[in-house]
Amino acid sequence: MSAAPVYGYTFAEGREAELPALREAVAAFPDALDAWRPAWRRVLLAGIGASGAALASPLYALREAGVDASRTDCSDQPSVLGGPDMVLALSQSGRSRETTDLVARFRAAGVPTAALTNAATSPLKDAAGTTYSVGDHPDSRVSTVGFVVTYAALGMLTDQLTRGHTHPGWAHVAEAVEETLSGAAGALADFAAGPLARGSLDVVASAPQLTTAEAVALLFREGPLVPATACGTRTYLHGPMDVASAGTSHVVIGAEREAALARQLTQKPTGVLTVMERSVTPPPGVLAVRLPEGFTPTQRALVEVCVLQELVARVAEVRDEPVDKVAFAREDTKIAALAEL
Repeated sequence: MSAAPVYGYTFAEGREAELPALREAVAAFPDALDAWRPAWRRVLLAGIGASGAALASPLYALREAGVDASRTDCSDQPSVLGGPDMVLALSQSGRSRETTDLVARFRAAGVPTAALTNAATSPLKDAAGTTYSVGDHPDSRVSTVGFVVTYAALGMLTDQLTRGHTHPGWAHVAEAVEETLSGAAGALADFAAGPLARGSLDVVASAPQLTTAEAVALLFREGPLVPATACGTRTYLHGPMDVASAGTSHVVIGAEREAALARQLTQKPTGVLTVMERSVTPPPGVLAVRLPEGFTPTQRALVEVCVLQELVARVAEVRDEPVDKVAFAREDTKIAALAEL
């Protein structure tokens, strides 16, 4: 077994560092896109864990714009038949075993491959045909900076594929996080101290915001060890919502349809927090995070994840489950440890 990896930041330190790193990435990455000039029409997005979650909202944006895009967690792609124009892999560390193996197999079969990572050097960089590192920033065990910068790079690349240019809203995402956190502090504290202080959590989001649901559920599982499940709204309405009870809490992310879902959930003795733009009126009896208008769904997902990191931190305090505590040593997920002790 490898020695335990050493991380540059605690979760709290990573949260402090992520917005400056985001501003840096937003300023630097568009110039890299000029060199890539992507024009792919059939794209396979590859990633696992938090990186897999990061693919969900950009995937929706690509499909909405008519790009033939699909997503794989790499373990469900046993062959390279029916190859895409490009395999685009996302890995914060560049060390995910499944992602690196998949990229190497596609490249060996003659399929173009590209990767976005936070790390300057990594096995994934060696495997991919083209790699862009988003700054080589230190990160925390429960990823903060690494997720933010790689997701932002993927979002800007998605803009290039769908719009031909980077959407100007990226320059204001960090400010939107700060603004939203300032207005939501009370609601997040109350929700953390309520039913979420015990029991499990369902995180439900509209299809364009699915990155938020998947990434936040993972943060709760890996951090304060809260049993948490991510689900799209339409799937949730088709049965999973039926187990809502005093033992479950709900974070509901989206727009009018999700507000209607939140209203239904108040029929049960469960806690509900909505995360929606200010133009959407939350139902009576629920706590609410109100988001600024004007961002694309892909940009908005990053705002939502960063804001809900605060909820993760508060729940960790209430439950006395430190986010940085390791539950299991990862024996078969990374190709090499960050550092050997």
